[in-house]
This record gives sequence, C-alpha cells and structure tokens, in this order.
Amino acid sequence: MLLTKTAQLHDVYRQPSFFYTSAREGMLDFLTNVLEPSDRVLLPAYIGWSKNEGSGVLDPVFEAGAEVNFYNLHSDLSVNLDDLERQLHDGSYRVLVVIHYFGRSDSQLPAVRELADRYNVLLMEDLAHSFFSALGTGVAGKFGDVSLYSLHKMFPFEQGGLIRYSDTSLVRNQRSTLPQIAAQLLSYDFSAISRARRLNFMTLIELLSSIPEFGSRFQFLWPVLSDQDVPQTLPVRIFGNRRDDIYRGVNEDGYGLVSLYHTLIPQVRAKFPELNLLSRQVTNFPVHQDIDASILPAMVESFRKHLNAS
Repeated sequence: MLLTKTAQLHDVYRQPSFFYTSAREGMLDFLTNVLEPSDRVLLPAYIGWSKNEGSGVLDPVFEAGAEVNFYNLHSDLSVNLDDLERQLHDGSYRVLVVIHYFGRSDSQLPAVRELADRYNVLLMEDLAHSFFSALGTGVAGKFGDVSLYSLHKMFPFEQGGLIRYSDTSLVRNQRSTLPQIAAQLLSYDFSAISRARRLNFMTLIELLSSIPEFGSRFQFLWPVLSDQDVPQTLPVRIFGNRRDDIYRGVNEDGYGLVSLYHTLIPQVRAKFPELNLLSRQVTNFPVHQDIDASILPAMVESFRKHLNAS
C-alpha cells in the first residue's frame, strides 16, 4: 500500500516522556543514564537553595557524582553568551543546562543551541516554570535534547515531574516512577490556564506601574511579556534591603507573595556578586490560574503599605 489509512510509524515526531514524583528525580534519572564518570555539567549561576528543599537543580548533579561549574547571566537572567562560550571552550562538559526563569523564554536559546553543537554538549532545557510557554510557538522547549518540567509548580498537584527527550538516543534505562500523573495532567485546559496567567500578569503590570513608588523603589525584572510566553510569576526587584520584611508583611495580610531563588547556593555567591544581590532583592507576585483578578488591587495596596513602612 502506497499510503496507509492511518499513522503506523511509532517514531515519527515521537518524544519519549517519563513521569516522576519530582523534576529533580527525573533529572537524576537522566544524568545517571547518560553521564560517564569523567563528564561535567555546566549550570547557570542563578540557582536557589533552601534549608527544607536543598537545590532542585544542583542536588541531582551531586547525586549523580558529576563535577559541576557555572556560567554567568545578565541582570535580566538571560544567558551571557560570552561567558558561556568561555566555559564551554575551557572545559570538557557533557551536559549544559539552560533555565527559563519564571516562565520567560530565553530569547538567545538558538545561539545557545549553536554553542552546544559546536562544543558537542547535550542541552537540557529546565522548563520547571515554563510548561505553558513550551506549548506555544516561541523558543522554549524547542531546542533542547532534553526538557525538564516541574508539574506541581504549574498545576494543583502535590508532586509531579516530567522529562521529555527530543534526542531518542538518550533513552536507555529510564523509568517513570509516577506514570499515573499523566492522566491528571491531560485533564486540564492548557489554553484556558495560559490565558488566565497572562491576564493576571498584565493586570499586575498595569496596577504596579501606576503607583508612585514604581521606578524609584522597585522595578520589574522584565516589563514586557512576549506573545509566546506564559508566566509562572511576576518577578519584581525591590531596591534596598527590605525585600524579606515586605514579603512577610504582605503574606501576613493574606496575600501569597513568594520569593523564589531567595538564597543562592554557596558555590556561586562570592563568584557572581551581581546575581547574588539580585537574589536578595527579587520577590514574585503570583499570577496562577486560581486568582480572582478583583483581589489584585488590594494585594498591590498591601505591597505598597509594606514597601513604605519604616
């Protein structure tokens, strides 16, 4: 038969996917199946740590027994291509990780892909914050050999991680530990969630940019949301050293402000002082799909009150 009535070839456009209790469990499964003893992993320098959770990106590298190094980022958390190339040129790396922070795609990803090919390294896209951005037509999730997702950060799940392989040759002995979460995932309307998150983000941008303290007391890490991206949160940089006081005050008022990457891992704090300062100043406004937009003005007023508290 010249043309079959239905699709028959299992490998056409197939990207093998594995589901885990967490993204870090999936990352460890990838690393232990791919790395050789002498292989090294290159990570971005903006990596968080907490007493309760450790570091979701760094810990699996250590658990896999790999040596690690870090490359610099710009102040908007986009890849510093010059520093990245210096690191790739000087070291024998097997895996390069790019993080799409807070749901924003790194627009330089095509150039990162070129460097990965030039220096023969595997590119992992950390899409823990960018599940919905990767569904769009932008660059997120389109250039990595491996894509990593943290489902519980984007959906009302207590746990859940996903690894997707665009390079099928990397699939060896990987095994899902939570395959049943796929059914939960497919029970949601991704388009509706994306629209809600984008609307909440843009509503907050309008509200926050209209208060007198904007520009002098705080600024947006990035004020423009591309048409292809769906935010995880709205990151705001607060000038000075009162970020933690403001965070506590707003939460005590009943509004769930968060401070992601509030403490960087010890390995990068002294080596990357500008990123370390940034980590102590950024807080994140929620934009998730549960939000009733009518409550956002009151949240902004709470933020303003604590921003101006002595």
